[in-house]
Amino acid sequence: MNILFDAKGNPIPRKHIETCVREFGHGYRRTVQDIIARSQPGITRDIFFRNVAQLMPNFKMTRRGCFNGVKYEQGCAQDPKGQIANCWSVCGQDAQKIRTFLAQQNISRRRIIVDMQATLRGQVINDLRGTFNSLIPVCMGKVANGLVASSKVLFAALPEIAMPVDTIQWRKLFQTKDYGDIIAMMADEIMAWEKQIEHLLDTCDPSPDSTLPSIYNVMAMKARHR
Repeated sequence: MNILFDAKGNPIPRKHIETCVREFGHGYRRTVQDIIARSQPGITRDIFFRNVAQLMPNFKMTRRGCFNGVKYEQGCAQDPKGQIANCWSVCGQDAQKIRTFLAQQNISRRRIIVDMQATLRGQVINDLRGTFNSLIPVCMGKVANGLVASSKVLFAALPEIAMPVDTIQWRKLFQTKDYGDIIAMMADEIMAWEKQIEHLLDTCDPSPDSTLPSIYNVMAMKARHR
């Protein structure tokens, strides 16, 4: 993939990534930081509701479709059609199990997607793939295929390993419908970039409330327009 590398295979300079992260939309950055900080102790039903309710309007996912009407106001989630509740009933238990397993690894949450052992990473990605697939029918609308919304729901639940993937990214950038493959490719590319540049990607974002997927996603959104 060419997200942390240019078309010629050269790694994107560290300074450029730092600039992209720093200058990315304030609303997006604030929302992502809130989600990561809020879920630091773990993922509960209340945290899940608040995270999804804050994230979905930021990605303009509430104007129509199954998340229409979802809002986050004064620290409270509004779920008038019960869509967040439906998502939680499908993925809540799985998300909690994955998060518990991650916490047991005693690895920095910011970097766990690349710093865990390869076999364990594969296991986590496979579990994430299964959870994602179970969400698709719940997030599917009359027009939307459910892939975009499902990825954002998982990011709201597990921002240390999941990534929100928009429509253009699914179709043109990643060119796959397998969410697990996207997460695996992300981890592989981050490790390849760090090896070549001799710099840790997470240090490109000084905020303590960031994770490798949140930084990588900024660059993935930039890569859509190359």
